[in-house]
Amino acid sequence: MKRTPRWMWVVVAALVVWFVASPSESEERPRRSAPQAEATPDRPRDRASDAPDGTTDGNQSREDQGSSRETEQPPPRTWLVVHVVDGDTVDLGNGETVRLVGIDTPEQGECGYEKAADALSALVLGRDVVLADSDEDRDQYGRLLRYVDVDGVDAGLRLVQRGLAVARYDSRDGYGFHPREPKYVAADRGTKPVCPTKPVGFAGTGGQQGGCAPGYSPCVPVFPPDVDCGDVTGPVAVSGTDPHGLDGDGDGTACE
Repeated sequence: MKRTPRWMWVVVAALVVWFVASPSESEERPRRSAPQAEATPDRPRDRASDAPDGTTDGNQSREDQGSSRETEQPPPRTWLVVHVVDGDTVDLGNGETVRLVGIDTPEQGECGYEKAADALSALVLGRDVVLADSDEDRDQYGRLLRYVDVDGVDAGLRLVQRGLAVARYDSRDGYGFHPREPKYVAADRGTKPVCPTKPVGFAGTGGQQGGCAPGYSPCVPVFPPDVDCGDVTGPVAVSGTDPHGLDGDGDGTACE
């Protein structure tokens, strides 16, 4: 048998050592982080990751803010009350005079005049008020005809509720229907007036300035303004057309 030369064994041994010592392909290849999923029509990209603060997309945030601003309502405009003329009239800082809509308070010298004026002063004097439109813009004297609201309170209605004013100058006495008329009339009928035996406009026991309405006994004020049974002393005999509507059952005797 022919022996293998020694030099060949040396070569084989060297090859084995080299093969064992050389790194594998997987060890030579550098590791990479897992790639992020690409956006596809059925798998949108996470918009939060694109935003500077990691919460929402910058453009989307601006759109949301713009939409929020559009839905916000501006605060109502206000005017400063600088002077209270009487229980139903005020002067504003811009020079306008406002006649409160739908009510009437006593004139100077009449029962309840000072109480009504003082009550209105406590509500609105020196305050910023909101003027709400009624059915008319101005009266014959050039005064604005408005509701006067302060901190959500209707000043005119509050005076009626306290018996310091009566509901008047509305559709019942020849004027236009104003939006808050039902509330005013209901409050008037359910409130005891400060001067129960002397309705607003009366100048003593002889009746209203300007006379008494025909067909009523005892004296009932001339219509308009409209009066209710709470404004007069009953019972009242009715023999005429009853413009005030006091005789609801038509038996000839009202406010029994």
